[in-house]
Amino acid sequence: MTPYYEKSDHELRVFYTDNLNFPAHLHSHMELLYVLGGSTEVTIFNKTKEIKEGDFAIVFPNTIHSYATKPSEKPCRILIAICGLDLTGDFFKKVTSHHPINPFISSDKLHDNVIFAMLELEKERYGSRDPNTCRALVQLILARIIPLINLAKNNDIENYDLTYLIVNYVSEHFQEALTLTELANHLNVSKYYLSHVFSSKLNTSFNKYLNYIRLNYSLTLIQSTNYTLTRISIDSGFESQRTFNRAFKEIFHVSPSEYRVIANVIE
Repeated sequence: MTPYYEKSDHELRVFYTDNLNFPAHLHSHMELLYVLGGSTEVTIFNKTKEIKEGDFAIVFPNTIHSYATKPSEKPCRILIAICGLDLTGDFFKKVTSHHPINPFISSDKLHDNVIFAMLELEKERYGSRDPNTCRALVQLILARIIPLINLAKNNDIENYDLTYLIVNYVSEHFQEALTLTELANHLNVSKYYLSHVFSSKLNTSFNKYLNYIRLNYSLTLIQSTNYTLTRISIDSGFESQRTFNRAFKEIFHVSPSEYRVIANVIE
């Protein structure tokens, strides 16, 4: 399961996740990943790499990224921190006006400070959650990471890439009654060509992609609110709770009500 969502308003979200799989998405936060065990394939914009135990990756704001973990005897365990830009301090300008040429850092080059700060962020997230401490830890990570990733100035090329426009539009309108035809009309392309882009670039269909985005948003609501499942299904963009229940169980292999019990037990 992937208990987070790309449009989260939280200033800091830190959590462990196993066997992470998530389609192409983007958000306005910075994302940090540290692999504790196993391996997973990470795509950040146009770069794909299998990162293994001890490796690290950084995703700058508004950058398309995805995760694909293959079945393995050894589960892939990842610590993820999704950080609001207010936490970046003096690094704000670099993070918002540049992008990493190589966003991946191998274990042999990763400074111990980064590992320490990631683990402390997770403790802080569920502890006192002191903003000054969190800000200091995030900036410590950036101070050790940025010299290793070779920054390049942003330009507008990515903003005109069709995949970027698809992901961005869906992330903003998934709660609406969105259709492939509507998306195609907005992007001024045929729905047949758009369907091809989904299969060739995002490795899925429009409906599956839309459902996955909606379902992961529903996970956040189930974990962080006391909303009824009916309200959650509607807020997530599903036309009915029945459709929501069916899609949820198909992806996560438990019903929404069962997941809520599991989430409460874990907390």
